[in-house]
Amino acid sequence: MKEESTMTRCTHEESPYQLLHGQPHIYEEVLGFKFRISADAFFQVNRAAAEVLYSTVRQLCVPNPEEGGGRTEVGGTLLDVCCGTGAIGITISPRVDRIIGIELIEQAVEDARHNAALNNVLNCEFVPGKAEVVLPGLMSKLSSAGGGLVSAVVNPARAGLHHRVVRALRNQSAIRRLVYVSCKPDGEAMRNFRELCCAPDPQKKLTGEAFSPTLAVPVDMFPHTPHCEVVLLFER
Repeated sequence: MKEESTMTRCTHEESPYQLLHGQPHIYEEVLGFKFRISADAFFQVNRAAAEVLYSTVRQLCVPNPEEGGGRTEVGGTLLDVCCGTGAIGITISPRVDRIIGIELIEQAVEDARHNAALNNVLNCEFVPGKAEVVLPGLMSKLSSAGGGLVSAVVNPARAGLHHRVVRALRNQSAIRRLVYVSCKPDGEAMRNFRELCCAPDPQKKLTGEAFSPTLAVPVDMFPHTPHCEVVLLFER
């Protein structure tokens, strides 16, 4: 695969990849689901650890007593923010009525839709665009339609979530359980954690009930390095 650009970074749409040899996609299998991955899409490179990560996220989003969760919460909607190729939502899909994924990278959205069809998952919808643009309007539609969200999961890049995304999640009262996957919890993500958990702040338009951090699970995605992925559960 080759991409030519005068910029240090650009999208596939700005400068399309050219296939020089081999297949246009790679495939991975995680937790019994198969995933297509395009050149521009993100996917965890440590497959064994990815299975631990995704099973942890699944159990925290929708607990199953058979896995030690204490209670079953099946049904409703899971909001998957920064969903990438759809791996988290698709692996959780059997436990909920509906998955709504939001992703910036167009190739990843195409992969996510392909992966849902590939795995015969019919309850997933993937929306392209910036989360800070898509999510507030989506929250309004969900509120007017009724029927509470079971949970939300966010898996942002190192820069963390845009403040408008945090605001939309915080102010949606139907979200009682939020799972945050962070590859750099001591960085910008800490700002997100504070805004999710602080007292209501009208100046920042944080009017919803505060979340409380109830569990943190480290997953060593990068052995022999000081880096560690952390899955945090926030509840209210």
